Amino acid sequence: MVVRRKRAASLAAARAERVKFAARLRAARAVLGWSQTQLGKKAGVTQRAISQLEKAATKARRLTQDRVDKAFRDAGLGLENLPNGGFRIVVPGRALLTSGQRTAVRR
Repeated sequence: MVVRRKRAASLAAARAERVKFAARLRAARAVLGWSQTQLGKKAGVTQRAISQLEKAATKARRLTQDRVDKAFRDAGLGLENLPNGGFRIVVPGRALLTSGQRTAVRR
């Protein structure tokens, strides 16, 4: 019985990590105004891989996570994991100016 609980807890934690990464991916991509294809090209992965990650349908390999994070950092975003399990995206103004959303910033 204890083994089942530990296994269930482990599966739940893994699912929570996939969901958190998926949410972070969608949010950061939305801030930058990037399509899945654009992010895929910048990160060196396919659009289909980005789609699957955003649905939390699959666990990202460490290399894929690193590539995606680097693409966002290169665009000027700061990505922070919070102690409560959440995350924060720091968006400096220059990131918006280089993301293709110039019209939204000019208002």
